[in-house]
Amino acid sequence: MTRVGKGVLPLAVPPLLMAAAAVLCGVAVHIVPPGRVFGNPDDYLPVHSILELVSISVSLMVFSLGWAVRRADRNHRSLIVGLAAMAAAAIDIFHTLSYAGMPDLITPSSPEKAINLWLLGRLAMAIGLILAVTTAERQWSNRERRLCLGAVGLLTAALIAAGLAHPEWFPRTFIPGSGLTTFKITAEYVLSAAYVAASSLLYLRFRRDGDRNDLKVAAAAWVLGLTGVLLTLYGDVGDLFNLTGHVGKALAYLLIYNALFVSGVQAPYAALAKEQALLRTLMDSVPDLIFFKDPQSRYLGYNKAFAAYCGRSENDMAGKTDDQFAPPDIAAFYRAKDREAMAAGHPSTNEEWIDYPDGRRVLLETVKAPIHDDRGTLLGMVGISRDITGRKSAEEKLRRAHYDLEMVTAVAAHDLQEPARTIASFLQLLQMRYGGQLGEDADQYITYAVEGAHRMRAQLSGLLEYTLIDRGDPLFPPVDAGAVLAEVLDALKLRMDETKATVIHDGLPVVNADPGQLRLLFQHLIGNAIKFRHADRNPEIRVTATRRGDCWEFAFADNGIGIEEAYWDKIFVVFQRLHTLNHYEGTGIGLAICRKIVERHGGRIRVVSVPDQGSTFSFTLPDRA
Repeated sequence: MTRVGKGVLPLAVPPLLMAAAAVLCGVAVHIVPPGRVFGNPDDYLPVHSILELVSISVSLMVFSLGWAVRRADRNHRSLIVGLAAMAAAAIDIFHTLSYAGMPDLITPSSPEKAINLWLLGRLAMAIGLILAVTTAERQWSNRERRLCLGAVGLLTAALIAAGLAHPEWFPRTFIPGSGLTTFKITAEYVLSAAYVAASSLLYLRFRRDGDRNDLKVAAAAWVLGLTGVLLTLYGDVGDLFNLTGHVGKALAYLLIYNALFVSGVQAPYAALAKEQALLRTLMDSVPDLIFFKDPQSRYLGYNKAFAAYCGRSENDMAGKTDDQFAPPDIAAFYRAKDREAMAAGHPSTNEEWIDYPDGRRVLLETVKAPIHDDRGTLLGMVGISRDITGRKSAEEKLRRAHYDLEMVTAVAAHDLQEPARTIASFLQLLQMRYGGQLGEDADQYITYAVEGAHRMRAQLSGLLEYTLIDRGDPLFPPVDAGAVLAEVLDALKLRMDETKATVIHDGLPVVNADPGQLRLLFQHLIGNAIKFRHADRNPEIRVTATRRGDCWEFAFADNGIGIEEAYWDKIFVVFQRLHTLNHYEGTGIGLAICRKIVERHGGRIRVVSVPDQGSTFSFTLPDRA
């Protein structure tokens, strides 16, 4: 069978079953005419009222459920069925009150008046079921839901008023002595066809999605369709077909309520319970301490890791505070941090030492964050504490090793300058006294040695400068960057004149920085732009400063030789050179110093360059004003 055939076949099942049921009912009428269950119509009146009361009660329950889950109902089908059930319930109330034998309501009660309202109630539910299964899925807004409720309410009220006050407006449905009219029978069959159509679509969706609640509603729609058939066959209000039709209607409504209750209440709660179980499993599998508190710092729950710390089960501590297991000063500290986190409105972090019941003492890094509902109301806070004892110990060892390395480097760079100066001095004396006497090779060797000694002194000086950048307290007073640039240009005037270099700049801002280090930073960047100038053009450097959020971004753009992208990061590493000393002098430390100065100030430095066209070095400085 083709895929199309498989898709169409379920649509034919309810109509075929309905046709078979209708044939059986017709045959049954001719073979065994239904007898009266109630000999006197007045005896049937209480039973009819009870059956209708059941249908009305269940219909109102369907509406209440559909309206209650309206926000969680992603495809608004429960709401549509609920609104239809509300209309049917309201109409059925007056159908019951208008039934033959009931006290007059506006106009005399009669079978025809009751039948008119009966058909309107069935029409309301039929329309609701068809719309629920055919309307495109789309989340409704609150305004749209209220408009639908108001529209259905007004239309229902208008139909009830017409049925009560002007039954003559409706076609004849019952003629005393003759029974049901052709219109009544035709209307019941049309409504039955509508119910069967809804049943087919619901059954098709069940075959496609496997949701048993769709099957329940499909069965209910089918029963409501069969009810219409039964109510075309009765000859007296007290016979079996009439009674069976009203019982079927009540059972169908119960099926609809059960399906909506399972899909709208039980299924979400089951999914929520599953998510809670998963969340609990995840929380208990995490080694971090996780806990929840209400706005008064009373515990709402926590995971197994926290239970191991406090020595109490979660159930024992629910609704209690830290005073139940922690010393007063520790409990007061916890509460103070709770209040800070909830008052701040954003996560806060602190470190704290805790003692476990087994004697362990660990350092925790605790993050506490407030919890709010969708309206912004404070519900409490969540805390996550991580054991950072090992990490802190490793960081402390690394810090000490780094400090020791810097001390050794600084001392070595400082103390080795004197031997390097001595070596250079004596080599120069040797060159002056014996120059030209030891042969050409000896003169060249001495020259190399003198140059090497001077270069070693320069590198030691640069290394010492590099290691001293992080020394001292990081004080960043307001500094006029324009004034610092002017000092640097004055110091570099001789080199700029020799190379015919020009520096273009706009007004520079006042920033918070170490004045000496900012001056050194500018000096290195401009000096590099002059040093790595292009052979075919005079150096031109443009200095700009732009506000970027909470920081200033400085840019030094030149028209020099440029840098290939593969080396953009490498040039900021100590002693990393891209050119030999025969082409460009230098120690290979300048840009490393620049990066260290910028990072000490809390910024970042980078370069963007095009070979043979120039480079732009940019760095940021936070605005601490």
